[in-house]
Amino acid sequence: MTKVKICGVKRQETLELLAELKVDYVGFLFAESRRRISAEEAGKLLRSAQYPPAAVGVFVNPTFSELEEVLSYAPLSVIQLHGTESVAFCREVADRFRLPVWKAIAVSAEERLTEVLKSYQGAVDAFLFDTHDPKQAGGTGKRFSWEVIPRLREQAKETICIIAGGINESNVGELLVDYQPQMIDISSGVETDGEKDREKIRRFMQRVRAYDHTDDR
Repeated sequence: MTKVKICGVKRQETLELLAELKVDYVGFLFAESRRRISAEEAGKLLRSAQYPPAAVGVFVNPTFSELEEVLSYAPLSVIQLHGTESVAFCREVADRFRLPVWKAIAVSAEERLTEVLKSYQGAVDAFLFDTHDPKQAGGTGKRFSWEVIPRLREQAKETICIIAGGINESNVGELLVDYQPQMIDISSGVETDGEKDREKIRRFMQRVRAYDHTDDR
């Protein structure tokens, strides 16, 4: 089964829908973004849902005190680091909080990531590959060249690979059939006018699960 993370959730009804659809992970943004949520709000949402998806906290260059504060309110299952966090910082986060750490890696056409991925191996539990944008750390709604996915997976070795950036209901079939990602991360692709759209989420999950049940996978 392809694992799915839907990121940037802020409303109770959205979280309840994700639970109903058995989405694997829900992402809460604790960094500057129009989708930002407070730790108190995220904790309240998680407590309000009967069986919420595993919660991923998304941070950009956080301090340890910031992480401690968020975790005091919100029971996160994963810490996702989306900034320029060092290998040593990632290791210390994992050691201090005893949670899986996912490291976002920006993908551009020009840059080869062999040495970058090699340096983080063993320090993080997953790489989240997102489209490079010099103005913001993720959330661009733009896809990178998926043709590099096989190379990225080879370079990541045993580390889990998550594909993000510009995925939506129209192109997810191409991504799944051609590249069989272990996990996909979507946010703006299931939004309308900047808000999570229930019907887009339903259609997106239907397409993913239909692929998971095809005989020719």
